[in-house]
Amino acid sequence: MDMMSNLLRDLESLSLAQKSSVIAKPAGDDYIVDISVQSSRGSTSSSPMIAAASSNFSIHLLSKGNLQPISTIKGHTDTITKVQFCKSNSDLLYSSSKDKTLRCWDSRTSKQTQCFKTPASMNVDLLSMDVSQSGRLLCAGTESVKKESYLLFWDSRLPKVLGCYCECHQDDITQLSFQPGSDKYLASGSSDGLVCTFDLSETCEDDSLQTTANAESDVARVSWCGADSSCVYAVTTDNMFYVWDSLEGDSLSCIESLEQVQGSSKSSSVDYILDCLPSLTAVEDGRSSAVLLTGTYSGNANIIWHENEKDTKTICSLSGGHSAPLRCSHWDAESRTLLTGAEDSVICLWSLEQSGASPDTDNTKTEPQGKMRKRTSLSSSGKRPYDKPKRL
Repeated sequence: MDMMSNLLRDLESLSLAQKSSVIAKPAGDDYIVDISVQSSRGSTSSSPMIAAASSNFSIHLLSKGNLQPISTIKGHTDTITKVQFCKSNSDLLYSSSKDKTLRCWDSRTSKQTQCFKTPASMNVDLLSMDVSQSGRLLCAGTESVKKESYLLFWDSRLPKVLGCYCECHQDDITQLSFQPGSDKYLASGSSDGLVCTFDLSETCEDDSLQTTANAESDVARVSWCGADSSCVYAVTTDNMFYVWDSLEGDSLSCIESLEQVQGSSKSSSVDYILDCLPSLTAVEDGRSSAVLLTGTYSGNANIIWHENEKDTKTICSLSGGHSAPLRCSHWDAESRTLLTGAEDSVICLWSLEQSGASPDTDNTKTEPQGKMRKRTSLSSSGKRPYDKPKRL
């Protein structure tokens, strides 16, 4: 645990280094929907770029080094639901939208290079998306129509849908995440409360489904965590947090209320759980712990270490960056920097060392080891996901 202790101690020094508004004019109702960070490896840019999707259907490219704006990408005609730089060719940027398209852009020119459309027979919006490690496989999750939702797959070289899964979820598929370094393993989360993992090397959906977990609430975020990305975590819309082991199917961590995050002293101001820092959320020596990014409605944030209700610690408080709730974040384990985007349309860079520029001034204008075990039910109750009441 010495290495973990040192990392947590380093995080105590995290502070605001840069901030930038992605909208030059007053933001109004516009806000940041999602962010993605370009890998520095293989990029033709002198500095990695940040892609920030805005609620006004545009994507803003900024320099990660100083958050200076580079260009704006326009083309979608409805809400953008996800942006993701390609891992094998970091000059390519993918985005999904409620306009029923998944598009590929050349970040060097801000021009569209490909457009993948939802089959006309389905006529459903795309709510989530991810790109595999090689960049060959694209996957998008759809809204639910008449209790039918789909995982759609494309070969990035072909315009037509490669195939689809239609039995794993009964409601909107809100989250998708390929295991880092993998083309095979995929995790999905849905408003039906289920978190599923798949081995895409199998030939059919029935064999591909590996594990099923029931978060028993709308899933807001799903991804992989742990030093070797062998665990899957989920954050729900009502601020529950779960971690499951993707190999054994065991529940490793469960937070069912904000009081558990605040600890017995209630010293931390927490209105919601946004995400975790994946590489620091892990199991070691039979003990599980989570490093969570939480926020307040006024725009402040806390990084909190949680092991159990009696062992919770606020590592650092992040203030002075945002004036509205956070919507997305990106933790860079290599540079130990944190990016946050919020409803104030501002992106903030938090670093262990502040940059020379004043943060008070806005800038405007590999395949993982092991194989997942088959069909493990991760729900302790074993019950099916609840049927939510009809939405008004």
